[in-house]
Amino acid sequence: MRWFLLLALLVVVLCLTATQPVSACPACREAVAASSDSGDTDDDDPANSAAAYNYSIYLMVGVPYLLLTVVVFGVYRGLKKNAEYLRTRGKSAADVLLSTNPASAP
Repeated sequence: MRWFLLLALLVVVLCLTATQPVSACPACREAVAASSDSGDTDDDDPANSAAAYNYSIYLMVGVPYLLLTVVVFGVYRGLKKNAEYLRTRGKSAADVLLSTNPASAP
């Protein structure tokens, strides 16, 4: 368990230190430049377009993590309820997993 935690910490540190700044994708860069050349209306403000692109990127990055969090929480909650159920029946999870005859389980 200790090795796993050290390895996870090493991976996190390497991911955080190995990152480099990146520029926008060509499509986003061209869209912001094109919106600044199109006119002087409030709807075509390049700052608003850039902010909209940033929010869409945050959304695309954040939603998978949100879904992963919901799934992990659901699994955790299910395991916790299963352990409580087995505890009320007088069995441990190891007893259930190690039983050789599943038909004899109550």
